[in-house]
Amino acid sequence: MINVGHPYNQTYNLASIVGTSFGRESAGVGQFLWCVISVFGIFLGAVNIQGVPVFGITVTCMSVAILWKIVRGSFRPYVELKFGGLNNQMLYMKKLLHAAQLADAINKAIQDMHTPPEPGQPVYNPIFPDPADPVSRNPIFSRN
Repeated sequence: MINVGHPYNQTYNLASIVGTSFGRESAGVGQFLWCVISVFGIFLGAVNIQGVPVFGITVTCMSVAILWKIVRGSFRPYVELKFGGLNNQMLYMKKLLHAAQLADAINKAIQDMHTPPEPGQPVYNPIFPDPADPVSRNPIFSRN
């Protein structure tokens, strides 16, 4: 078991994870269309500010807010947990570096799980988070 920790606070069975991947989310057609609509709304609001000021300002502000949300949400870093089926899960991160570190830690834990123990090491020792802090920000990913 691994604990992803804050802000997800989820526990996954390490044996069910086939692999991971990480990167930045790419913008799709839907996001592109919302960008076009919001740019059109900005122009519509700017034109109507002189004739109907309340309508023009409202449309402009709403269009700017939609455009800001789309641009800010595009290309956000993620880690994809691959479970070997169609139920893969995306964990969105704030920085690409954090996504790379989490993917690397999970891949090392998977490799560690498939590596035979060294002489004298217990054969089975489950992977759990720190017992003192079950929702740990620094989960333990290794047998050692």
